[in-house]
Amino acid sequence: MRGTYAIYTPPISDFFDTVCEWIDGHVTGGYIFGPPRQGKSRAVQFWIERLLTERYGPLLPFFRMNQKSHDRFSEVEFLTELLGAGGHRYAQSGSRGAKLDRLVKLYATRARNSGSSLVVLMIDEAQNLRDASYRTLCNLQNELDELGVQLIVISVGTQVLVYQHSAFVQGGDMHLVGRFMMREALFRGIIGAAELGFVLRAYDEGTEWPQGSGTSYTRFFFPSAFEAGFRLSPLASDLWGVFEEMAPPKMRPQLSVAMEHVAKSVEAIIRTLAGDAAAIKISREVLVRAVESTRYPSYMQAMAALPGSFRHVN
Repeated sequence: MRGTYAIYTPPISDFFDTVCEWIDGHVTGGYIFGPPRQGKSRAVQFWIERLLTERYGPLLPFFRMNQKSHDRFSEVEFLTELLGAGGHRYAQSGSRGAKLDRLVKLYATRARNSGSSLVVLMIDEAQNLRDASYRTLCNLQNELDELGVQLIVISVGTQVLVYQHSAFVQGGDMHLVGRFMMREALFRGIIGAAELGFVLRAYDEGTEWPQGSGTSYTRFFFPSAFEAGFRLSPLASDLWGVFEEMAPPKMRPQLSVAMEHVAKSVEAIIRTLAGDAAAIKISREVLVRAVESTRYPSYMQAMAALPGSFRHVN
């Protein structure tokens, strides 16, 4: 079950609201950052395009790209990756100029066919972008502007994006700041027992396993217990208490738990209780072992040692 699903969470809802605000405001670019393991990539991969389609229908051309890490920047390779993310059949061939021309035509055609003057490009793992990457995106925006199409670039990544913003400001690259980093938003983790309960209810009711089966996670793994009334959501208060106790003291007042640790804890609980007894009781010891198995304590110690926004993420 691991790695093949994505629970809808309050942080994803905040993320989506932010993206919609930027789109509706015709913001040319902004970045969303957060510590590793919060669920950013899951949100981008599984939820954002679906939610945008539900809200805007076919009127908003949307492209999504995962930015790979490279030892050296190559504009030709960057343009190839952008074309590949857009599904262009000739992404691999041609010169730098030819690739940029194809990309402009791809975006402009998609906008024209949608009856839109906007195109949204979301770049995940955007901490891997180089200064030159932004200059290429600037050229792309300029070319599209001449065709009456506005390109909105939304970067999603780690705290490195904050440092990149500062570097642009200190280096006097305000045109890049103005285009791609005028807005910022934090992608936080799960905050409080109430939000944790929301997530656990998704396992009980809102998320199918296997996908398309119409059966929830809890019901699939514990059908007899589910019929007898067993649910994961009542564990929220006790499980949140374990997360609090295992967090460094200075982080507890503003505790934010990465979604990966929540999901892996739930998976560990399910594995521990494997079987289909009609009655299931989950002890605190089971919860403690489940959280420990995710390496949550060591992760939080590492986060506590970092300055700034990584430490206080809500």
